Amino acid sequence: MADVYIAAAPGEEDKARGLAEALQTLGFAVTSGAPKESEVAPIADAAKCIVLIWTRAANASPWVMAMAMLAFDRKKLISIETASAISPAAFHASPRIDLATRDRSGFKTKFQALVLELDKLSPTKGDPKALPDALVKARAALLKPIVQPKGSLTRKIGLFAAAVTTLFVVGFGTGRVIQAVRAGEISFAMPRAEASVAAPVVARAAPAITLADLERQPWREIVARIDAPMSESIKAGAERGDALQQTLACLAHMGGGEGFLPSPASAREYCDAAAEQNNAAALYVSWLLHREAPHAGLTEAEARARLEHAAQLEWTPALIDYAQLLSPAQQAEAGRLFLRAAEKNDPRGQFQYARWLRDSPAGPRDPRAAIPYLDRAAQAGQPDAAHMLATLYRDGIGVERDMSRAQTLYEQAARARHTPAMFNLADLLRTGTEQDRARAIALYRELACMPDERQIQPMAAARLRALQSNADCS
Repeated sequence: MADVYIAAAPGEEDKARGLAEALQTLGFAVTSGAPKESEVAPIADAAKCIVLIWTRAANASPWVMAMAMLAFDRKKLISIETASAISPAAFHASPRIDLATRDRSGFKTKFQALVLELDKLSPTKGDPKALPDALVKARAALLKPIVQPKGSLTRKIGLFAAAVTTLFVVGFGTGRVIQAVRAGEISFAMPRAEASVAAPVVARAAPAITLADLERQPWREIVARIDAPMSESIKAGAERGDALQQTLACLAHMGGGEGFLPSPASAREYCDAAAEQNNAAALYVSWLLHREAPHAGLTEAEARARLEHAAQLEWTPALIDYAQLLSPAQQAEAGRLFLRAAEKNDPRGQFQYARWLRDSPAGPRDPRAAIPYLDRAAQAGQPDAAHMLATLYRDGIGVERDMSRAQTLYEQAARARHTPAMFNLADLLRTGTEQDRARAIALYRELACMPDERQIQPMAAARLRALQSNADCS
């Protein structure tokens, strides 16, 4: 077991992994993940320090909360806040670092405070010479946009905080913490003599997932929202034949949601049942299942037919995915579908329609016509749109050349780990101030160590050689 464990909510493992890589750069022995029931107690016992990344999803995750309870009790918890005061008040007696700041110098100060706290708990001390590289990786991991689940955060944190306080007053041990969370609710009756200290607290289930959520949110975020009480409700509804609940069960089996075994075969059974009811969400999720698990048994023809049917039913993500499958001879139809998705205020649809306007032989091939759609999508946080718009401003295509605007947009996309934007941002920075040049080198180094980036990786390595530097990917 590594000395430091970084915990995040299900679906936000990339944040924990990125922060772990940053701390590994400094020399700390770090692992990361989204804790599962079987992992909570062993990790809490073995790790010297547990760093918990608090987001709305973390506040809604029972096993993240259980991990925090046990780490706090063992005086080994450090809280990372991605928004001001987002961590439950019951844990505020432990060190907490606000890393929500977008200002580089402010982030550096806060990150150094985190390193100082780690130095107190970990047998390994941070290497200050590696701080610039670690800062770049940590910012990239923590400062990319977070899609927030619906519901009242303040109330949710209050419920959890009161539940945690009750835990410590009553004196629950590890076993009872795990048992309480496993039951799907945190409900603790105080002894009569202490009834005036705290009242019984019940943590309520997360808000139900709606059809609108399925249409707007990425499927992995939907799966991450499924908690233990919700999983029981989904199973019951699916057995009753409710198409929405069957679709959610399909997704949960596909993504290994809480309370569901990862099983492509089970996922297909539920998707088939909901698709037979002409449910647009299930028809589209069937296409996702085919892409994610080809061995689930859905053929390419079956999956594509369901995707087309979902597009005919105006399901927004199906409009986009089906349009992307159309042949060169069908590009006029593709443009119509992209436009329909864009008109429904979908950022991905706005980006795809903008690209169609700029590039498609069936369209006007007019970058100026694409600008308003790119601008709306970039404002909504769509990284591809931010990158394309940045390039148009950089090159003065369709708009007046504006290097400051281009850099701002590249920065936005780079925070979302958009690798072409990271490369182009580094190209802008390498001829700037000494600080800009150092940032460019750090970006090139990160890109040069990405084996999956077959085009950008060698270009980043070449840039480093030109700058008389190199990448250490060990």
